[in-house]
Amino acid sequence: MNLMPSLARMRQLAPLSLVLASAMIAVAAYLQALNFPFLLDDIAYIVWNTKLPGLHLSELWRLFTEPYNDNFEFLPLRDLSFWIDLKLFGLTPSAFRLHNILLYLLSLPLVYAVTASVWRYFRPADAASAPWAAAVVTALFALHPALVESVVWICGSKYVLPNLFAMLALGFAINAKRERGLSAPHAIATLIAFVAVMLSKSSYVAIAPLIAMLWMMFWHDTPSPDRRRSQLLWPLSILLLAALMIKIFIASNQGFDSLPFYFGVEAVIRSLASLGWLARLVISPENRHFYYPVFEDPYLPVMVALGAAVLAGAAASIVIILRRRSLEGFAWVAFLLLCVPYIQLIPHTPPSLVSDRYLALAVWPFILLLVALSWRLSPVPRTVLLLAFALSWSWQTVERSRDWRDFETLVDADLRTYPGYYMPAVYKITSFQLPRGQFREASETAGRITTPEFREIMLDMIRIHHGGDADAVATGKLQEAMVLLWKLEQDLKLPPAQAQWNSPVNNLWQRMPFLLAIEWKYLTERFPDDVSVRYNAGLWMLDAHRYDEAVAYLRFATESQQLPNSVRGSAFESLGLALMNSGHITEAEAPLRAALTQSPPDLLAYCALSKIYRQTNRPEEAARAEANCPSSASTNPLHH
Repeated sequence: MNLMPSLARMRQLAPLSLVLASAMIAVAAYLQALNFPFLLDDIAYIVWNTKLPGLHLSELWRLFTEPYNDNFEFLPLRDLSFWIDLKLFGLTPSAFRLHNILLYLLSLPLVYAVTASVWRYFRPADAASAPWAAAVVTALFALHPALVESVVWICGSKYVLPNLFAMLALGFAINAKRERGLSAPHAIATLIAFVAVMLSKSSYVAIAPLIAMLWMMFWHDTPSPDRRRSQLLWPLSILLLAALMIKIFIASNQGFDSLPFYFGVEAVIRSLASLGWLARLVISPENRHFYYPVFEDPYLPVMVALGAAVLAGAAASIVIILRRRSLEGFAWVAFLLLCVPYIQLIPHTPPSLVSDRYLALAVWPFILLLVALSWRLSPVPRTVLLLAFALSWSWQTVERSRDWRDFETLVDADLRTYPGYYMPAVYKITSFQLPRGQFREASETAGRITTPEFREIMLDMIRIHHGGDADAVATGKLQEAMVLLWKLEQDLKLPPAQAQWNSPVNNLWQRMPFLLAIEWKYLTERFPDDVSVRYNAGLWMLDAHRYDEAVAYLRFATESQQLPNSVRGSAFESLGLALMNSGHITEAEAPLRAALTQSPPDLLAYCALSKIYRQTNRPEEAARAEANCPSSASTNPLHH
């Protein structure tokens, strides 16, 4: 007699066992990376972060007033999670990764609940299938390889954390539906959860129009006699809240690196290609990567067409949804909305136009669409199809987690697939091959770069490193290396035309002066007693606006007796300029005066002195200095 209730209970739990099995496979894959070190942005956000560890419990409110990660991003809840890990476990990477895995696991029940509710709403006639459909969607979501980057990379918590709050907000939003409008308590809870989403990652603002769309459908479902216009205030309120939060984010995020708008066909291609790539990555069984070549992809036209198809499909879905309920239409529109923040409509400078982490939440509606379409098939072909995706994605999740053992492994994985792509090639050369003295290998890597500007720069950098040979002074290689560094610095002042629309090109071009500064440091360390290297390095740093480094090099040069008299005046004048620009106004006066006592003197020092005299309320001295300032003097450091 007790057998029937037990069987019914087992049928209820069977779908959840599928979710549990998938979660266990994914967690086992993620645990491979548990003891991997801090990587990339982890070091800046956590290891080098001097502000966050100093916060006391009573001062945590400050996280909500200013960035606490060296002004990179204003993400209070993400930084709060970092603070908790730092206080409890210190600089232990495994603790941070376990935290990410826990957030990932907590999101899965919410994915299941939201999917089941959405399924019942859009397919009331097939409500009995909701538990199994939700379980399949959640299981595939749990296994998707696009989540690896968010979970395994410690800084990916800014995607895992808002995933949790976004699904919570969607859950409240769906449960707000009532026969005669919306439940005010559930709607308010939705708004609160949405604020938590925004405080975790502002690009998740796309959740707001998705919720507003749902609430508009709920309002339309309300019988005409009970349909009140005041209920429309709820979808309007979440859209207004989203606009307010975005405004706060832009004002508080000092690290937001935007580009000028470029109005050309390339800008349209960039967005469509990015959307196409995101659609490709959400379903593709191919190997995952850290940098993806979008403009450099030989299948760029196909990606543009795919992006256009996604856009057209979403537009058609909106029309369908306005006429009748459509689960497929909802999923299609949701995927587009969640991708919009990442398709460069507002241009910025990421190192890759598309990334796996951009799909951390967008994979959910795409998988929902896939399952909804497959549900129209008979059980056997449906099971075979979904199992094929599950196995493929499981394999990729297991394999990709291993690539996060260090940055070089990530770069090597990209280079194997995209040997001509400049982004991984540049990092392989500058971060690994040149420091190891692997000149031949570096030359081979550089020679495969298909973008001419970066290929030539990398080949020049390799020649500069040859200038550090033991016989560099005798053979003239050292002088050749310094001339090349000056030439590269001048070349970098003219970015390639594609930097206007290809954001990764702009990103790397902006990083190049930093790489050249490393080359100068390499030469000064290789020849610590050569004053000409320090002098030229100081002039280069000054011209590149790296003033603190310029002060250090030029101070060494001016204190050395080996510096030729012919350039001592310009060395003192340059030291004074570097001190001025680094904020040491009063300290800059002495080297500028010294520049005028050299033989020959550097009369440009009068120009800088006049500014110092004005700032220190010495108008008569300022006037005399200004009168002696050359009216048409060259400011090119190469002339010193």
